[in-house]
Amino acid sequence: MTLTAKQEGFAQSIADGLTQADAYRANYSAGRMKADSIHVNASKLMADTKVAQRVEQLRADLAEQQLWSRADSVRVLRSIADTNTGPEAARVSSVKELNAMHGYNEPAKVDLTHKGIGRIALEAVDAYSKG
Repeated sequence: MTLTAKQEGFAQSIADGLTQADAYRANYSAGRMKADSIHVNASKLMADTKVAQRVEQLRADLAEQQLWSRADSVRVLRSIADTNTGPEAARVSSVKELNAMHGYNEPAKVDLTHKGIGRIALEAVDAYSKG
């Protein structure tokens, strides 16, 4: 499976988490292209079997390099939550973290308030602070 330098760059950009359009912009001369053209070309490139296989290979390589996976986190937090020994606060904290990891908490509220010219105040309210 031989890719051109641009195709390889595109595949690496996708594996690193860029969108298809952003990966296309980063690796091809897209400065004068319309957004629709970029999206179409990026989609066609991703549909190329060689490129798609390379992206999967790169993603698999990255997954192997991870020192700590989501599954590892769940396993450790669950063992803390399931234990009958140790501080109760640790068990409660592990359950809260597991709930957050699985999306069981209500989303954090982000309030964008305009305060003066050119100044925007951001306020993030964590669901835990309500409790």
